[in-house]
Amino acid sequence: MTTIMTKKEAVELFGSDDQKRHFAKYGKFKNKNLENALIKTLEQYHESVEIIKQGRAFVYELGEKRTEIAEREDKRKFNGEGQLPENYEQGFPIMILEYLMGNNVSQPKTTTNLLYEMGFITKEMYEASKSKYSQSVLYSEIDKLKKKDIIEEKTESIVYDYIDREIIRLTNHFMGYIKKLEDAKLIIHNKHTIGQVVAFKNKDRYSDKLNRMVTEVEEATEYIELTPFVVEKIARMRRELQNRPEFKHLTSTDIYRYRNKKDVQEYWKEHNELLYAITDENGQQLRLLMTFEAHTIFLQAGDNPIKRWLEKKANRGAIDLYNSDEVQYYLQNREKFHKSRDKYVVELAQRRQDKAQKDNNGLVDELGGKGKQVVINFDDTDWIKNQKLMYLGLYVEAYERLQNHYGFKFN
Repeated sequence: MTTIMTKKEAVELFGSDDQKRHFAKYGKFKNKNLENALIKTLEQYHESVEIIKQGRAFVYELGEKRTEIAEREDKRKFNGEGQLPENYEQGFPIMILEYLMGNNVSQPKTTTNLLYEMGFITKEMYEASKSKYSQSVLYSEIDKLKKKDIIEEKTESIVYDYIDREIIRLTNHFMGYIKKLEDAKLIIHNKHTIGQVVAFKNKDRYSDKLNRMVTEVEEATEYIELTPFVVEKIARMRRELQNRPEFKHLTSTDIYRYRNKKDVQEYWKEHNELLYAITDENGQQLRLLMTFEAHTIFLQAGDNPIKRWLEKKANRGAIDLYNSDEVQYYLQNREKFHKSRDKYVVELAQRRQDKAQKDNNGLVDELGGKGKQVVINFDDTDWIKNQKLMYLGLYVEAYERLQNHYGFKFN
Protein backbone atom coordinates (compact mmCIF):
# COMPACT_ATOMS: atom_id res chain seq x y z
CA MET A 1 0.00 0.00 0.00
CA THR A 2 1.43 3.39 -1.03
CA THR A 3 0.86 6.80 0.55
CA ILE A 4 1.33 10.29 -0.84
CA MET A 5 3.27 12.92 1.09
CA THR A 6 3.88 16.49 -0.04
CA LYS A 7 7.42 17.82 0.10
CA LYS A 8 6.34 20.30 2.76
CA GLU A 9 4.94 17.51 4.94
CA ALA A 10 8.08 15.41 4.43
CA VAL A 11 10.33 18.30 5.47
CA GLU A 12 8.22 19.02 8.55
CA LEU A 13 8.19 15.37 9.67
CA PHE A 14 11.64 14.12 8.60
CA GLY A 15 13.71 17.15 7.62
CA SER A 16 16.92 18.33 9.29
CA ASP A 17 17.29 21.90 10.51
CA ASP A 18 19.16 22.82 7.29
CA GLN A 19 16.43 21.28 5.12
CA LYS A 20 13.68 23.07 7.07
CA ARG A 21 15.43 26.45 6.80
CA HIS A 22 16.05 25.95 3.08
CA PHE A 23 12.46 24.92 2.36
CA ALA A 24 11.03 27.74 4.49
CA LYS A 25 13.09 30.27 2.53
CA TYR A 26 12.34 29.02 -1.01
CA GLY A 27 9.15 26.95 -0.64
CA LYS A 28 10.90 24.21 -2.63
CA PHE A 29 14.29 22.52 -2.96
CA LYS A 30 16.77 24.63 -4.91
CA ASN A 31 19.62 22.56 -3.50
CA LYS A 32 19.36 19.04 -4.98
CA ASN A 33 21.77 17.57 -2.41
CA LEU A 34 19.45 18.62 0.43
CA GLU A 35 16.48 16.92 -1.24
CA ASN A 36 18.50 13.76 -1.94
CA ALA A 37 19.44 13.63 1.75
CA LEU A 38 15.75 13.89 2.68
CA ILE A 39 14.88 11.06 0.27
CA LYS A 40 17.54 8.87 1.92
CA THR A 41 15.86 9.55 5.27
CA LEU A 42 12.44 8.63 3.84
CA GLU A 43 13.93 5.40 2.46
CA GLN A 44 14.92 4.44 5.99
CA TYR A 45 11.23 4.47 6.97
CA HIS A 46 9.62 3.22 3.73
CA GLU A 47 10.50 0.40 1.32
CA SER A 48 10.42 2.76 -1.68
CA VAL A 49 10.29 6.48 -2.44
CA GLU A 50 9.25 7.89 -5.83
CA ILE A 51 8.83 11.51 -6.93
CA ILE A 52 5.60 11.80 -8.92
CA LYS A 53 3.56 14.68 -10.30
CA GLN A 54 0.19 15.36 -8.69
CA GLY A 55 -1.62 18.24 -10.32
CA ARG A 56 0.95 21.01 -10.71
CA ALA A 57 3.14 19.89 -7.83
CA PHE A 58 5.67 17.11 -7.36
CA VAL A 59 5.08 14.87 -4.33
CA TYR A 60 6.61 11.76 -2.74
CA GLU A 61 4.91 8.39 -3.28
CA LEU A 62 5.95 6.23 -0.33
CA GLY A 63 5.91 2.44 -0.38
CA GLU A 64 5.14 0.08 2.50
CA LYS A 65 6.24 1.35 5.90
CA ARG A 66 9.23 -0.62 7.16
CA THR A 67 8.87 -2.71 10.31
CA GLU A 68 12.04 -1.01 11.59
CA ILE A 69 14.25 1.87 10.54
CA ALA A 70 16.72 0.71 7.88
CA GLU A 71 20.40 1.58 7.79
CA ARG A 72 21.08 4.76 5.88
CA GLU A 73 22.32 3.95 2.40
CA ASP A 74 25.50 5.72 1.40
CA LYS A 75 25.58 6.16 -2.40
CA ARG A 76 28.88 8.01 -2.52
CA LYS A 77 31.23 6.34 -4.99
CA PHE A 78 33.97 5.74 -2.42
CA ASN A 79 33.91 6.08 1.36
CA GLY A 80 37.43 5.95 2.76
CA GLU A 81 38.25 2.55 1.23
CA GLY A 82 41.88 1.56 1.33
CA GLN A 83 42.61 3.03 4.73
CA LEU A 84 42.72 0.68 7.69
CA PRO A 85 39.02 0.62 8.50
CA GLU A 86 37.47 2.64 11.27
CA ASN A 87 34.03 1.79 9.83
CA TYR A 88 33.96 -1.94 9.18
CA GLU A 89 32.71 -1.78 5.59
CA GLN A 90 35.94 -0.03 4.52
CA GLY A 91 37.79 -3.35 4.90
CA PHE A 92 35.77 -5.08 2.19
CA PRO A 93 37.72 -4.20 -0.98
CA ILE A 94 41.13 -5.18 0.40
CA MET A 95 39.86 -8.52 1.72
CA ILE A 96 38.17 -9.26 -1.62
CA LEU A 97 41.26 -8.35 -3.66
CA GLU A 98 43.61 -10.20 -1.29
CA TYR A 99 41.58 -13.39 -1.80
CA LEU A 100 41.36 -12.99 -5.59
CA MET A 101 45.13 -12.55 -5.89
CA GLY A 102 45.42 -16.23 -4.96
CA ASN A 103 42.05 -17.65 -6.00
CA ASN A 104 39.84 -17.23 -9.05
CA VAL A 105 36.15 -17.84 -8.45
CA SER A 106 35.68 -19.75 -11.71
CA GLN A 107 32.83 -21.98 -10.49
CA PRO A 108 29.60 -20.14 -9.54
CA LYS A 109 29.38 -19.65 -5.77
CA THR A 110 26.74 -18.08 -3.53
CA THR A 111 27.49 -14.83 -1.73
CA THR A 112 27.36 -16.63 1.64
CA ASN A 113 29.93 -19.13 0.42
CA LEU A 114 32.15 -16.27 -0.78
CA LEU A 115 31.75 -14.42 2.52
CA TYR A 116 33.06 -17.53 4.28
CA GLU A 117 35.91 -18.29 1.89
CA MET A 118 37.10 -14.67 1.86
CA GLY A 119 37.13 -14.49 5.66
CA PHE A 120 34.17 -12.19 6.28
CA ILE A 121 32.30 -14.79 8.36
CA THR A 122 33.37 -17.75 10.48
CA LYS A 123 32.61 -21.38 9.71
CA GLU A 124 30.04 -21.33 12.55
CA MET A 125 28.23 -18.40 10.93
CA TYR A 126 28.37 -20.05 7.50
CA GLU A 127 26.77 -23.23 8.85
CA ALA A 128 24.18 -21.22 10.79
CA SER A 129 23.28 -19.24 7.65
CA LYS A 130 21.70 -22.41 6.20
CA SER A 131 18.91 -21.99 8.77
CA LYS A 132 17.53 -19.18 6.55
CA TYR A 133 16.29 -21.94 4.24
CA SER A 134 15.66 -24.83 6.64
CA GLN A 135 13.60 -24.96 9.82
CA SER A 136 15.35 -28.18 10.91
CA VAL A 137 18.78 -26.50 10.64
CA LEU A 138 17.47 -23.55 12.68
CA TYR A 139 16.10 -25.80 15.44
CA SER A 140 19.38 -27.73 15.53
CA GLU A 141 21.33 -24.46 15.78
CA ILE A 142 19.11 -23.19 18.61
CA ASP A 143 19.61 -26.46 20.47
CA LYS A 144 23.42 -26.17 20.18
CA LEU A 145 23.35 -22.56 21.42
CA LYS A 146 21.24 -23.53 24.42
CA LYS A 147 23.64 -26.32 25.38
CA LYS A 148 26.52 -23.82 25.25
CA ASP A 149 24.54 -21.35 27.45
CA ILE A 150 24.70 -18.71 24.72
CA ILE A 151 20.92 -18.30 24.64
CA GLU A 152 18.00 -19.28 26.87
CA GLU A 153 14.51 -20.55 26.15
CA LYS A 154 13.07 -17.04 26.27
CA THR A 155 15.71 -15.55 23.93
CA GLU A 156 15.76 -18.27 21.25
CA SER A 157 13.64 -16.10 18.89
CA ILE A 158 16.64 -13.78 18.49
CA VAL A 159 18.73 -16.47 16.77
CA TYR A 160 17.02 -16.26 13.37
CA ASP A 161 16.72 -12.48 13.74
CA TYR A 162 20.51 -12.25 14.18
CA ILE A 163 21.43 -14.67 11.38
CA ASP A 164 19.02 -13.13 8.89
CA ARG A 165 20.01 -9.52 9.61
CA GLU A 166 23.76 -10.10 9.57
CA ILE A 167 23.85 -12.24 6.41
CA ILE A 168 21.66 -9.72 4.55
CA ARG A 169 23.77 -6.77 5.77
CA LEU A 170 27.08 -8.41 4.85
CA THR A 171 25.73 -9.55 1.48
CA ASN A 172 24.54 -6.03 0.63
CA HIS A 173 27.90 -4.50 1.54
CA PHE A 174 29.79 -7.26 -0.27
CA MET A 175 27.85 -6.89 -3.51
CA GLY A 176 28.17 -3.10 -3.29
CA TYR A 177 31.96 -3.40 -3.22
CA ILE A 178 31.99 -6.01 -5.97
CA LYS A 179 30.24 -3.37 -8.12
CA LYS A 180 32.79 -0.68 -7.12
CA LEU A 181 35.75 -2.95 -7.91
CA GLU A 182 34.12 -3.83 -11.22
CA ASP A 183 33.62 -0.12 -12.04
CA ALA A 184 37.27 0.47 -11.13
CA LYS A 185 38.26 -2.16 -13.77
CA LEU A 186 39.97 -4.32 -11.14
CA ILE A 187 37.71 -7.38 -11.41
CA ILE A 188 35.38 -9.15 -13.85
CA HIS A 189 32.12 -10.25 -12.25
CA ASN A 190 29.43 -12.51 -13.72
CA LYS A 191 26.09 -13.36 -12.12
CA HIS A 192 24.43 -16.76 -12.57
CA THR A 193 21.01 -18.10 -11.60
CA ILE A 194 21.23 -21.68 -10.36
CA GLY A 195 18.35 -24.09 -9.90
CA GLN A 196 18.19 -27.13 -7.64
CA VAL A 197 16.27 -29.79 -9.55
CA VAL A 198 14.97 -33.31 -8.93
CA ALA A 199 16.80 -35.77 -11.16
CA PHE A 200 16.05 -39.46 -11.76
CA LYS A 201 19.02 -41.75 -12.36
CA ASN A 202 19.27 -45.42 -13.23
CA LYS A 203 21.17 -47.47 -10.65
CA ASP A 204 22.18 -51.10 -11.14
CA ARG A 205 22.19 -53.53 -8.21
CA TYR A 206 22.30 -57.28 -7.77
CA SER A 207 19.02 -58.90 -6.68
CA ASP A 208 19.42 -62.03 -4.56
CA LYS A 209 15.76 -62.82 -5.09
CA LEU A 210 16.02 -62.72 -8.88
CA ASN A 211 19.63 -63.91 -8.92
CA ARG A 212 20.61 -61.22 -11.44
CA MET A 213 21.42 -57.53 -11.89
CA VAL A 214 18.40 -55.20 -11.91
CA THR A 215 18.08 -51.52 -12.76
CA GLU A 216 16.27 -49.21 -10.37
CA VAL A 217 15.36 -45.54 -10.75
CA GLU A 218 16.85 -43.43 -7.97
CA GLU A 219 15.76 -39.89 -7.12
CA ALA A 220 18.54 -37.32 -6.52
CA THR A 221 19.06 -33.56 -6.66
CA GLU A 222 21.27 -31.71 -9.10
CA TYR A 223 22.22 -28.09 -9.72
CA ILE A 224 21.89 -26.52 -13.16
CA GLU A 225 22.41 -23.00 -14.48
CA LEU A 226 19.10 -21.56 -15.65
CA THR A 227 18.74 -19.88 -19.04
CA PRO A 228 17.45 -16.28 -19.37
CA PHE A 229 14.19 -17.74 -20.73
CA VAL A 230 13.61 -19.77 -17.55
CA VAL A 231 14.75 -16.94 -15.25
CA GLU A 232 12.24 -14.56 -16.87
CA LYS A 233 9.50 -17.19 -16.63
CA ILE A 234 10.12 -17.68 -12.90
CA ALA A 235 10.16 -13.90 -12.30
CA ARG A 236 6.83 -13.56 -14.10
CA MET A 237 5.36 -16.43 -12.07
CA ARG A 238 6.42 -14.76 -8.81
CA ARG A 239 5.00 -11.38 -9.84
CA GLU A 240 1.65 -12.92 -10.76
CA LEU A 241 1.55 -14.96 -7.55
CA GLN A 242 2.29 -11.97 -5.31
CA ASN A 243 -0.40 -9.94 -7.10
CA ARG A 244 -3.13 -12.48 -6.37
CA PRO A 245 -5.84 -11.05 -4.08
CA GLU A 246 -5.00 -13.47 -1.24
CA PHE A 247 -1.29 -12.52 -1.28
CA LYS A 248 -1.30 -8.90 -2.46
CA HIS A 249 -1.08 -7.56 1.12
CA LEU A 250 2.23 -9.39 1.70
CA THR A 251 5.40 -7.33 1.39
CA SER A 252 8.78 -8.75 0.36
CA THR A 253 9.79 -8.54 4.02
CA ASP A 254 6.78 -10.66 5.01
CA ILE A 255 7.51 -13.26 2.35
CA TYR A 256 11.20 -13.71 3.01
CA ARG A 257 11.47 -13.05 6.76
CA TYR A 258 8.23 -14.19 8.39
CA ARG A 259 7.72 -17.71 7.10
CA ASN A 260 5.92 -18.81 10.27
CA LYS A 261 2.90 -16.59 9.43
CA LYS A 262 -0.04 -18.62 8.11
CA ASP A 263 -0.60 -16.54 4.95
CA VAL A 264 3.13 -16.59 4.19
CA GLN A 265 3.15 -20.37 4.55
CA GLU A 266 0.26 -20.57 2.08
CA TYR A 267 2.21 -18.33 -0.31
CA TRP A 268 5.27 -20.60 -0.19
CA LYS A 269 3.20 -23.75 -0.62
CA GLU A 270 1.68 -22.35 -3.81
CA HIS A 271 5.04 -20.89 -4.92
CA ASN A 272 6.85 -24.23 -4.60
CA GLU A 273 4.18 -26.06 -6.59
CA LEU A 274 4.35 -23.50 -9.40
CA LEU A 275 8.16 -23.52 -9.36
CA TYR A 276 8.24 -27.33 -9.63
CA ALA A 277 6.01 -27.12 -12.71
CA ILE A 278 8.19 -24.58 -14.60
CA THR A 279 9.25 -25.73 -18.08
CA ASP A 280 12.21 -24.74 -20.25
CA GLU A 281 12.35 -23.50 -23.86
CA ASN A 282 11.58 -26.99 -25.13
CA GLY A 283 8.55 -27.47 -22.89
CA GLN A 284 10.50 -29.86 -20.62
CA GLN A 285 9.48 -29.73 -16.93
CA LEU A 286 12.55 -28.89 -14.85
CA ARG A 287 11.24 -30.09 -11.45
CA LEU A 288 12.77 -27.09 -9.69
CA LEU A 289 12.98 -27.16 -5.89
CA MET A 290 14.64 -23.78 -5.40
CA THR A 291 16.67 -21.11 -7.21
CA PHE A 292 19.51 -18.89 -6.04
CA GLU A 293 22.07 -16.45 -7.36
CA ALA A 294 25.71 -17.41 -7.70
CA HIS A 295 28.79 -15.51 -8.89
CA THR A 296 32.06 -15.95 -10.72
CA ILE A 297 34.78 -13.34 -10.13
CA PHE A 298 38.19 -12.86 -11.79
CA LEU A 299 40.97 -10.30 -11.44
CA GLN A 300 41.52 -8.05 -14.42
CA ALA A 301 44.92 -8.21 -16.11
CA GLY A 302 47.49 -5.72 -14.88
CA ASP A 303 49.71 -4.89 -11.92
CA ASN A 304 48.99 -5.64 -8.26
CA PRO A 305 45.29 -4.67 -7.86
CA ILE A 306 45.68 -3.71 -4.20
CA LYS A 307 48.41 -1.22 -5.06
CA ARG A 308 46.25 0.20 -7.83
CA TRP A 309 43.30 0.49 -5.44
CA LEU A 310 45.36 2.24 -2.74
CA GLU A 311 46.86 4.62 -5.28
CA LYS A 312 43.36 5.36 -6.60
CA LYS A 313 42.34 6.25 -3.03
CA ALA A 314 45.51 8.36 -2.64
CA ASN A 315 45.88 7.08 0.93
CA ARG A 316 49.54 7.74 1.68
CA GLY A 317 49.56 6.06 5.12
CA ALA A 318 48.01 2.85 3.81
CA ILE A 319 50.35 2.79 0.79
CA ASP A 320 53.42 3.20 3.03
CA LEU A 321 52.30 0.40 5.35
CA TYR A 322 51.47 -1.86 2.43
CA ASN A 323 54.85 -1.24 0.76
CA SER A 324 56.79 -1.77 3.98
CA ASP A 325 55.00 -4.92 5.18
CA GLU A 326 52.36 -6.37 2.89
CA VAL A 327 51.42 -9.25 5.21
CA GLN A 328 51.09 -6.94 8.22
CA TYR A 329 48.80 -4.66 6.19
CA TYR A 330 46.49 -7.59 5.37
CA LEU A 331 46.41 -8.73 9.00
CA GLN A 332 45.71 -5.26 10.38
CA ASN A 333 43.03 -4.62 7.77
CA ARG A 334 41.30 -7.89 8.60
CA GLU A 335 41.56 -7.44 12.38
CA LYS A 336 40.24 -3.87 12.26
CA PHE A 337 37.42 -4.97 9.97
CA HIS A 338 36.17 -7.60 12.42
CA LYS A 339 36.61 -5.47 15.55
CA SER A 340 34.81 -2.55 13.92
CA ARG A 341 32.02 -4.86 12.76
CA ASP A 342 31.57 -6.36 16.25
CA LYS A 343 31.04 -2.88 17.67
CA TYR A 344 28.74 -1.79 14.84
CA VAL A 345 26.48 -4.87 15.05
CA VAL A 346 25.88 -4.40 18.79
CA GLU A 347 25.32 -0.64 18.36
CA LEU A 348 22.57 -1.30 15.80
CA ALA A 349 20.92 -3.80 18.16
CA GLN A 350 21.07 -1.18 20.92
CA ARG A 351 19.37 1.38 18.66
CA ARG A 352 16.57 -1.08 17.88
CA GLN A 353 16.08 -1.78 21.58
CA ASP A 354 16.14 1.92 22.51
CA LYS A 355 13.53 2.69 19.84
CA ALA A 356 11.27 -0.16 20.97
CA GLN A 357 11.46 0.99 24.58
CA LYS A 358 10.76 4.59 23.57
CA ASP A 359 7.75 3.52 21.48
CA ASN A 360 6.43 1.39 24.34
CA ASN A 361 6.84 4.21 26.86
CA GLY A 362 5.03 6.55 24.49
CA LEU A 363 2.12 4.12 24.28
CA VAL A 364 1.95 3.83 28.07
CA ASP A 365 2.00 7.63 28.43
CA GLU A 366 -0.75 7.95 25.84
CA LEU A 367 -2.99 5.41 27.58
CA GLY A 368 -2.13 6.74 31.05
CA GLY A 369 -1.20 4.75 34.14
CA LYS A 370 1.89 2.78 35.01
CA GLY A 371 3.78 0.62 32.56
CA LYS A 372 2.00 -2.64 31.90
CA GLN A 373 3.76 -5.95 32.46
CA VAL A 374 5.23 -7.46 29.29
CA VAL A 375 4.63 -11.21 29.03
CA ILE A 376 6.14 -13.39 26.29
CA ASN A 377 3.50 -15.89 25.17
CA PHE A 378 4.20 -19.27 23.58
CA ASP A 379 2.07 -18.48 20.52
CA ASP A 380 3.61 -15.04 19.86
CA THR A 381 5.36 -14.72 16.50
CA ASP A 382 9.15 -14.38 16.63
CA TRP A 383 8.83 -10.71 15.68
CA ILE A 384 6.48 -10.04 18.64
CA LYS A 385 8.75 -12.02 20.99
CA ASN A 386 11.76 -9.94 19.91
CA GLN A 387 9.82 -6.70 20.40
CA LYS A 388 8.94 -7.81 23.92
CA LEU A 389 12.55 -8.76 24.62
CA MET A 390 13.51 -5.25 23.52
CA TYR A 391 10.91 -3.75 25.90
CA LEU A 392 12.41 -5.86 28.71
CA GLY A 393 15.98 -4.82 27.85
CA LEU A 394 17.07 -8.41 27.11
CA TYR A 395 17.51 -8.11 23.34
CA VAL A 396 20.94 -6.43 23.18
CA GLU A 397 22.57 -8.76 25.70
CA ALA A 398 21.43 -11.83 23.72
CA TYR A 399 22.49 -10.21 20.43
CA GLU A 400 25.96 -9.46 21.82
CA ARG A 401 26.36 -13.05 23.02
CA LEU A 402 25.47 -14.30 19.53
CA GLN A 403 27.95 -11.88 17.95
CA ASN A 404 30.67 -13.08 20.34
CA HIS A 405 29.89 -16.68 19.39
CA TYR A 406 29.66 -16.23 15.61
CA GLY A 407 32.28 -13.51 15.19
CA PHE A 408 36.07 -13.80 14.86
CA LYS A 409 38.13 -13.99 18.08
CA PHE A 410 41.38 -12.06 18.57
CA ASN A 411 43.77 -12.86 21.40
